[in-house]
Amino acid sequence: MSKLVLVDGAKGHTGTFLIKELLETKPDWKIIATDLPKEKRNELMTKETIFSPRFKYMTEILEDERIIFIPADLTDKKTLNNLFQERKYDIIFHPASLYDYFAPFNLLRKINVEGTRNLLEIIIKTQDLERLRFIHWSTCGVYGEPKYRKDKRGYPIPTDETAPYNPPNNYSISKMEQEMILKDYIINYQLKATIIRSAPILGPYQIYGVFHLIQIVNKSGFGPGVHIYPKKKRLVMPLIHIEDLVRSAVYLVEDIRSIGEVYNLVIDVCFQEDFLEYLADLLNVDYFNFPVWWPFYKAFSKFLFWLSKRNDKKARKLNSRPPVDLSMAGYLTHQYLFSNNKIKELGFKFKFPDYKSATKDTAEWYQKNKWLESEY
Repeated sequence: MSKLVLVDGAKGHTGTFLIKELLETKPDWKIIATDLPKEKRNELMTKETIFSPRFKYMTEILEDERIIFIPADLTDKKTLNNLFQERKYDIIFHPASLYDYFAPFNLLRKINVEGTRNLLEIIIKTQDLERLRFIHWSTCGVYGEPKYRKDKRGYPIPTDETAPYNPPNNYSISKMEQEMILKDYIINYQLKATIIRSAPILGPYQIYGVFHLIQIVNKSGFGPGVHIYPKKKRLVMPLIHIEDLVRSAVYLVEDIRSIGEVYNLVIDVCFQEDFLEYLADLLNVDYFNFPVWWPFYKAFSKFLFWLSKRNDKKARKLNSRPPVDLSMAGYLTHQYLFSNNKIKELGFKFKFPDYKSATKDTAEWYQKNKWLESEY
């Protein structure tokens, strides 16, 4: 059955992969795609050229004849009118946000929070809420570091979607506030919405976040094999492959059981040391095993975080940006352990369920397309 679908953030990493998924699996659906006008997007998305201006997403997919692209700005209500005039959507996918740990807090709020409010206001005024399904992209970062229950051996148990908000940085705070606005619309207007909380993303064309770590390992020529002891203190590496992220959105929008629900999108449990060892093997670089007692690791990580804080402060003064954003350095000591049981119980099957399959696909794509090299 044909459906009219709106995808915002259509020029971003998630947006382009979502459109690719829709074109391949839902050929009868009619797609309206939107993103910022080119000049404004280039000005805003500095994080996309942090290593090299040659990196780009697969925006050529927007040239497909089945897609109508209409530029718009979530922070400008007038431009949003162009998306909704005389159109009644069946589905709205809302991945559009400013995902940038270095961005000023007021800018994050303006785009992520007020922009989402603007979108929801016009939806309520123009759309058939009995017909419409709304899929919202959030982040596991809204949990921060939860208070974990422990098993009999003292190991932390992955937290589920009921964990309270405790966002550790400005980006995650803006995503929490975004969720809170959406939940008001779910309650007050019976908006049929579903929230996806994504872990850090792996996959082709990924250029911010996990890519930085892969680039550092490749350039340095070795994987830092820090093995924390005791083992119950080992840190988890939460990840999700981009294909599973967009597949989940299409899956959830067609299942009425997901209405009003929240879902973690994360692979099965992966420890940082296992990820780095496997990554070093894929990149054919050396891997050194460093057994470290947890108190020593924590103290050294705090020192590295302090250095990152200095670099962050210096970069802001110079109107530049550091190679690794400060909030990313916070992952050095925090335990981010999330459960994916809820979406599995709904019947969703991961294409890349574990770190090996997700990392192998990503690293091989980077190598094939020479994204890890300084120059082509």
